[in-house]
Amino acid sequence: MSNKWPDEAVDHPPDLRLLRQLWPFARPYRRAFAGCLAILGVSFGVELFGPWIIRTAIDGPLTASGLERGERVTALAWHAAAFGALLVLGTWLGWAYGRLTAWNGQRVVRDVRSRLFAHVLAAGPGFHERNPAGKLTTRVTSDVENLNELISTGVLQSAFDLLKIVGVLAALFLLDVRLALFTVAATPAVVVLSLLFRDRAQKAYSGVRVKLGLQNAWTAEVIGGTRITRAFGRQDHVLSEYAARNRDTATGWRETVFHFSLFFSLVDLALRATTIGMLWFGGSAVLEGSMAPGQFVQFWLYFAMLSAPIKELGEKYNVLQAAFASAERIVQILGEPVQPVPPEAPRSSPRRGAASIRFEHVGFSYESGNPVLADVDFEARPGERIAIVGPSGAGKSTILMLVSRLRDVGSGRVLVDGIDVREWDLHELRHRVAVVSQDLFLFTGSVLDNVRLFDPTVDEARAWRALELVGIADFVRGLPGGIHARVEERGATFSQGERQLLSFARALVVDPDVLVLDEATASIDSAAEERLQHALHAALQGRTALVVAHRLSTVRDADRILVLEKGRVVESGSHRELVARRGTYHAMLQALGNRAIER
Repeated sequence: MSNKWPDEAVDHPPDLRLLRQLWPFARPYRRAFAGCLAILGVSFGVELFGPWIIRTAIDGPLTASGLERGERVTALAWHAAAFGALLVLGTWLGWAYGRLTAWNGQRVVRDVRSRLFAHVLAAGPGFHERNPAGKLTTRVTSDVENLNELISTGVLQSAFDLLKIVGVLAALFLLDVRLALFTVAATPAVVVLSLLFRDRAQKAYSGVRVKLGLQNAWTAEVIGGTRITRAFGRQDHVLSEYAARNRDTATGWRETVFHFSLFFSLVDLALRATTIGMLWFGGSAVLEGSMAPGQFVQFWLYFAMLSAPIKELGEKYNVLQAAFASAERIVQILGEPVQPVPPEAPRSSPRRGAASIRFEHVGFSYESGNPVLADVDFEARPGERIAIVGPSGAGKSTILMLVSRLRDVGSGRVLVDGIDVREWDLHELRHRVAVVSQDLFLFTGSVLDNVRLFDPTVDEARAWRALELVGIADFVRGLPGGIHARVEERGATFSQGERQLLSFARALVVDPDVLVLDEATASIDSAAEERLQHALHAALQGRTALVVAHRLSTVRDADRILVLEKGRVVESGSHRELVARRGTYHAMLQALGNRAIER
């Protein structure tokens, strides 16, 4: 098992480049985000106005001379009513801001998730070979969800907290320059603490992300191999290994929590120490008469407003770091080119029925300098059944992938009905060319869902016809619920042969012009194969077929057999012709035994 997913260690501090790349997802909702900023601005104004009301109440009706008691009570009541109105307005603005930001964030996250999922589905086999399913699932789920905090409140709130700190400091200087200079003296200490915290927290959090990613990958692998673990009696070893990995991850989290708790404690200490000094110098100014009591209280309340944004910036750093790390991984996936590239002017053949397939001097490589196919040249006429045989690694399955354009040729051309597959409308091509592979994948759902592959345009009657054609209809009728019977994950409650027959029905339900069979009978027992061969004979009528198989019974009845060796077609002909030629094909049969040759 791999010890590391390379990008699990990618943790980045806030990066404007990433914000620019994510901006297209937020652009459609820019007016709503502008509304959020406006609400924040009004909220800040309301927050600043509150201490001013308290100041005027203290320096007015509470301490001013020459006022009757009734006048003082009336004036104080007006001040209290104004302050109460501010509280109500501030509460409503907070509710509106929270609701609007959450709504905006979820809309953007929805769009990112849809775009990412569509990109993953559109990507070719090479993309999925480089990116395991578990990793891609993490990207589409948890990584996208991590963006919610970044998009909904993270960036806006953090930027506004910085502006709020500047605004409050400006208000302090307007009230009293000397006292403001004293309070600002604590700022360098807070800045130094923040920088030290950022570096240490980044290292600690990055380490936790790596450990957590490795633990999740290991857990997924072990759960997938539970039957092997139990069969070899290794449960105790696995539990012990999991406990060790769990402890390692928990230790990493404790280090992260330690840095956070230490940072906030030191910031609190710096602010409280400043508060003590402000109380002394401010109180002295009030006693000397150079500052009114209400003005001092207003200054005190403004200073108290500084602590909240400073703490919020520290708290959000961890969240933003995780969000930016997720954004980096999402951008990496979206940056990978979609293969194959859709044609600019898609074409398709209006003619239905068995299609011709033509390979014109085709070459292909998975890796540069290591050709898999070299100068492959053949034609399958409409309605012809061609078998492709050869040793493992000869390029048989690659030929089939090129027909349905799961891969693109490196050189030459592949034509279906005289049209280069690179010019076909991809949806139309894959509707005309149906593939049955040796990967017997069934989705969670019903038998009907799996036969029609969640295509609502395929009704039950068409599904039953496909099941009848492959000889599995009676089996399906006997299931609880019939065609609506439940299919568990990956078809675990069906045998290999039953899953293979359902895969055949899935291919035939769309009435394809071309059938591509990649070791499609490899998992079927002799009795099921006999039924399937009979069904296939009927199903292939009026269709062109390319068949990769090792079973002689599947190959023998082909109209023509192509023998591949090291990516080249070395022989071509019928079973009898190739046996009589006593070449590569004859040698392959001889390896199976004389009895196979005689048949």
